[in-house]
Amino acid sequence: MNLYAIYEGAMQVVPLLLIALFLDRRSTADQTGTGRLAKMWFRFQNRIISVLGIVAFFVSMFVVAGVLPHTSIAVSVVISALSGSIGLLFALIWRRIDADPSSDRSSSSSWASERNESTPKR
Repeated sequence: MNLYAIYEGAMQVVPLLLIALFLDRRSTADQTGTGRLAKMWFRFQNRIISVLGIVAFFVSMFVVAGVLPHTSIAVSVVISALSGSIGLLFALIWRRIDADPSSDRSSSSSWASERNESTPKR
């Protein structure tokens, strides 16, 4: 296995995480009905995701470039930062799914009603 595989992977994953965060932030810019404290938490969570991603990216870049040595501490920092940012991004996704209950229920109920109407009665 390549000694630098984790670092190269982090350098590819972090930009994708930041793009996903940016796109999510643009789509939820109008958080109508959200309290002030909740908006502050959303912004704080976005900043944490960004900082963790940047830490993982730069540590990986410095190890691949030879500026930092490949040590267990460097691997731990990259894995911890990636795990934290992916976990927080998952929390954003979970909150998004949880906040919109009408999308799944309305489509499945309309499908069920159409299916019942098209079934021949005996």
